[in-house]
Amino acid sequence: MECDIGRRTFVLGLVAVASTIGTTAHAQPTFTRSAGVAELGQSPKALCLLGSSWVLVDEDGTTYPTTGLEGATVLDVATDARGVLAVGSRPAPPFTEATVWQSADGLTWHETMRLTGTNTEFTGVGFGPGTAMALGSGLTEERAPTRTIAARRTPQGWSEVPVTGLEQTAEHAITTLSGNRSGWIAAAVTQDGTTLYRSPDGSAWSTVDAGQLDDTAVQGILLEDNAIRWVANAIGGSAAITGTVGAGRRPVAVPENAQLVGAARSRRGPLSYWLVDGRPVTAGI
Repeated sequence: MECDIGRRTFVLGLVAVASTIGTTAHAQPTFTRSAGVAELGQSPKALCLLGSSWVLVDEDGTTYPTTGLEGATVLDVATDARGVLAVGSRPAPPFTEATVWQSADGLTWHETMRLTGTNTEFTGVGFGPGTAMALGSGLTEERAPTRTIAARRTPQGWSEVPVTGLEQTAEHAITTLSGNRSGWIAAAVTQDGTTLYRSPDGSAWSTVDAGQLDDTAVQGILLEDNAIRWVANAIGGSAAITGTVGAGRRPVAVPENAQLVGAARSRRGPLSYWLVDGRPVTAGI
């Protein structure tokens, strides 16, 4: 299963940057991919691909250029008090190499880890018990997942860690990762639905009780006190839906053709982020 759209929503506890950086206005821009949305002050800004350039996009369509992500495939972002992380891959023919980037403000990025000489890609990043980590896949020549890869940030830098209990195949691919002080939750999507997995350390994984979600392609997870909230497109028909593990599901108020990027908490409450006809849309969940 190819999950080509960017994913993940992230919230930055930063002041608005519009007065300190240059802007470029685009009339009715159309974005081919998004890796997330950031709450900068009172205004959400999305990290989107415009042509071949990654930009931050304001609610009114104004774009802010970024540096350091040129030519990259970015699939997920996350943030904490130390800044923003992004994951995806860099092309290195005949491979794509799983890569982690870091930024203080979502605008200026630098590479912090790359799995050189491997055909790999990171698809999820998050902050959990005392650290950050990334999950992804080893790939076939056709870019189908064959195995799970993981990396963890330590005081000395990023390094790979072994993974058990979270196997991947061409029909079973990790789409998102979320963490808190208690551990990690990951989602893996098949052609029939999503399975949620949990881990206390990011290395040993097991399925979540009631975590088999039929007809859902989950790309957003919010961990709450004793609850796991998720956001997804329905696999059959692509309807926008949200729910809580063990407590049912309901529709999200976005157009039928909305493609989910992810979910996060914001000053306005829990937020989901979508692309609709190539334009960013947010909705409460």
